[in-house]
Amino acid sequence: MQELPPGAPATLGEAFGLINATTHPGVDVLKVMVLVEAAGKRLYEDLADQVADPAVKALLCHNGREELAHAHRVARAIGALTGSDYPVPAPEANPYLANPVPAKPVTVEMLNGLAAAEFGGEALYEKWATTIGNAEAAALFRLNGAEESQHGARLQQAAALLAA
Repeated sequence: MQELPPGAPATLGEAFGLINATTHPGVDVLKVMVLVEAAGKRLYEDLADQVADPAVKALLCHNGREELAHAHRVARAIGALTGSDYPVPAPEANPYLANPVPAKPVTVEMLNGLAAAEFGGEALYEKWATTIGNAEAAALFRLNGAEESQHGARLQQAAALLAA
């Protein structure tokens, strides 16, 4: 099991709270972000497992794969800042996946709410890009932010498919 950074939140929900409240991320917050983004792959896969529609499944799994890519980019941003990348854990080594995450039923409302959160991720990454003070890290954050917006659009598409 990968260790949490010093002072890191103990749960995934608390980690989301820390990330959303951070305007000037330090390395330890970025390490938490790596763990959260890496957990996102499993969370999206768990949602996909609940739906029968193959198009909705595909949209959710696409988002999950990109969440893992986000984790790798944040790990590289840490490397740009410190000279050493932070390892992205496999799901079984991610401390934020050590305890089962309560499953929420996949509904149109839930997907639209998740879409709103993903759209907020674009603004979060942009804020971090403008405050990080490192051009390479900023570029990686902006790439993640653009994809967060795409995640929101995919979730809205999935919600429309589910509603039909």
